[in-house]
Amino acid sequence: MSDLSNKVAFVANADSAIGRACVSSLASAGAKVCVAGAAAQGADLAVDVNSGDSDAWDSAFNICIETLGSLDVLVIPTSATSATSIEETSFQDFVSSHRSMAVPAFLAQNRGILAMRTSGPGGAVVHVIPAAARSGLDGAVAACAASAGILFSSKSAALECAKAKDGIVVNAVLVGPVAGEPPLPYPEHVTAVPPQAVADAVLFYATDGAVYMSGMDLPVDGGFLAG
Repeated sequence: MSDLSNKVAFVANADSAIGRACVSSLASAGAKVCVAGAAAQGADLAVDVNSGDSDAWDSAFNICIETLGSLDVLVIPTSATSATSIEETSFQDFVSSHRSMAVPAFLAQNRGILAMRTSGPGGAVVHVIPAAARSGLDGAVAACAASAGILFSSKSAALECAKAKDGIVVNAVLVGPVAGEPPLPYPEHVTAVPPQAVADAVLFYATDGAVYMSGMDLPVDGGFLAG
């Protein structure tokens, strides 16, 4: 059984279906849990965050550390906000997808790593990203671009943390259709997965069992990337 006793986890976007499942799993494993936004069942602390403001993330992480004692696990679920074809996607739509998806994930990751270094040693950052980040998806040009940006930012962060020898690992869970999440136009043969299946993968990355894994992306995608 996963044991996160004496660990503090921060879950961004905790009001999403995946976020709620992650909060429940982390708390059940013994972690103290701080969430960004409204209080979620199982959370010990909730903080307000303007997700597009780096100073707001700094403040949120500082409150988490001061109140709960540390920052050991950071979970960053990202949901696609729109799915449109090339013809339907304006430049502003493209920019908007990055502002709503990539920018909050980037800021949470980068400011979170800096906060972890102050409270350390070590830590785990886990992104949850649409699996289309790796392959692309017909009819979701902007969402795929934003998702890919998050994925490869996470891999770059993993390399930087390894070079710094700070003990922080950065990984990702790649999801296909998830019950309760905004849908992307995945093929009909792809099976929707329950949020708990995603949370189980996140929980593995958060434990000491994954302490030597970094820069990885684990599909929990109902078979999407298998083709």
